[in-house]
Amino acid sequence: MPVPDARTRTDDYWQECIRIRPALVRIAARRCAAPVDPDDIVNEALIRGAEFDDLDMSRIEQFLVSTVTRLCADEIRRRTVATRMANHPRLVPPSAEDPAEFACDKAEARWLAIRILALPRRDRALVDMLADGMGHSEIARVLGTTTQGAHSALYRLRKRIGAHRPIG
Repeated sequence: MPVPDARTRTDDYWQECIRIRPALVRIAARRCAAPVDPDDIVNEALIRGAEFDDLDMSRIEQFLVSTVTRLCADEIRRRTVATRMANHPRLVPPSAEDPAEFACDKAEARWLAIRILALPRRDRALVDMLADGMGHSEIARVLGTTTQGAHSALYRLRKRIGAHRPIG
């Protein structure tokens, strides 16, 4: 019996791959969930088979089914690890907050807290209403005035605090 040359062997391999490819795609689709494309898994398995020099042509189907199954398992394992790493509190990278920005925010908060404590009780109540997320119409209702009256009261409060940014 003559030994097949490399070209005949390669042609036989790819002809067999064409025949069993639909079955391999079905296996990959069953074993790997989205976003993995089953065709990508199968293509990887076919390339690995083509690169395997000692492949027994009588067992090519079993080899490729096993390779597809293992590639699917590898993909599931990779996604599981990536998900666990992304959701693990100790592995979340620290925020890219600038330390200088943090120090300035802290100093500004301290300054504002001191200024607010020096305000009369009625003005502190206005600040509390804003901090609680109340809108100008709600503040007007609590104060027993119009919406424009609430705007004016908040404007005067900003002037007394001396803030450069508007309150409310």
